[in-house]
Amino acid sequence: MRSPIRLESRQARAGWQKRVEASGLTWHGADGLPYWTEEKNLVLTLQAAETLEDAATELHALCLEACEQIVQRGWWDRLAISDTAAKLAEASWLTSDFSIYGRFDLAWNGTGAPRLLEYNADTPTSLLEASVIQWQWLEDVAPESDQLNSIHEALIEQWKKLPASRVHFACAWDQLEDRQTIAYLAETAEQAGKTVELLDMSEIGFSEDGRFTDTLEIPIDRLFKLYPWEWMAEEPFFAEIGNERYRFIEPAWKMMLSNKGILPILWELNPGHPNLLPAFTSKEKLTNFGVTSWAEKPFFGREGAGVRLLDHGREFSAGATGHQNEPVVFQQHAHLFSAEQMHFVWGLWMVGDECRGLSARGDLSPVTGNLSRFLPHRLEG
Repeated sequence: MRSPIRLESRQARAGWQKRVEASGLTWHGADGLPYWTEEKNLVLTLQAAETLEDAATELHALCLEACEQIVQRGWWDRLAISDTAAKLAEASWLTSDFSIYGRFDLAWNGTGAPRLLEYNADTPTSLLEASVIQWQWLEDVAPESDQLNSIHEALIEQWKKLPASRVHFACAWDQLEDRQTIAYLAETAEQAGKTVELLDMSEIGFSEDGRFTDTLEIPIDRLFKLYPWEWMAEEPFFAEIGNERYRFIEPAWKMMLSNKGILPILWELNPGHPNLLPAFTSKEKLTNFGVTSWAEKPFFGREGAGVRLLDHGREFSAGATGHQNEPVVFQQHAHLFSAEQMHFVWGLWMVGDECRGLSARGDLSPVTGNLSRFLPHRLEG
């Protein structure tokens, strides 16, 4: 019986570095190690891709219902969200502030149901690779194959729904990957007919009449910020957002989903759901549930920082250090798809409310980190 997932080796494209750089991926490796991976790719059956896609669609619906319950029940303390930020997120949710995209990270080894690891709903990166770079790779090396990937077209259509003619894009400018991401998103907005401007987060000003402005003191109508809301909450201008809240993309209600504290809430609302892993805010509750192998995740951790994997209380893997003073979620450990000593996490890309793409990150460690490799995929059968 054919495996639904396999790792495939092939010869790298000649001059692939220039090829991906020409398409915007200027950061494709570090310290002599590749990030974008040419000599290996993943192969999935059509049914396997549909299984992942269906799981993401189901999880997105569960997450939206969880947001509704958080707002209705006032569960903000369970997410370690301050009163000021909670009011902003609540108003954002109740007025359905506009959203562009997000990425689920799922564990699935090809058997059973895919399981949610986390939802990168606020500032997901690796978008350019998932949308454009792996599609170009497919056209070059396996044009007869298909790919779960209509991200680019979906982004353009989503921008068209935004009732604004000008969109500003901002990030921490010294972060190359973030600059690549907002430059790509700005390109999709331009293709949707928008006028775009790029700037550093530090360049955002605030006028006397209560409007956020750019470096030319032009009022910002809509701002896509690749900058986490929990960082925004620490900025001096956070108290000034007020009536300007709806101008921000991703919206403030995404604070509820980009927070690992959502995992125990999802489990509480949907106990035993096949696409969820048991998750609690205390180790005792998890072990009392019969779990002996688990992950400890800080609420606001990123790129695996602060994550620990334990079996019977003994650590067997960990991500980069950081987030030591944050509350922690205890989630049952899930076995990832593994091949050639690499462990793979599946990224499922939501644009609006639809799953429109698949990507994969692989690492020798079972904790996916900032330098984990991106591997393209193709479908067969």
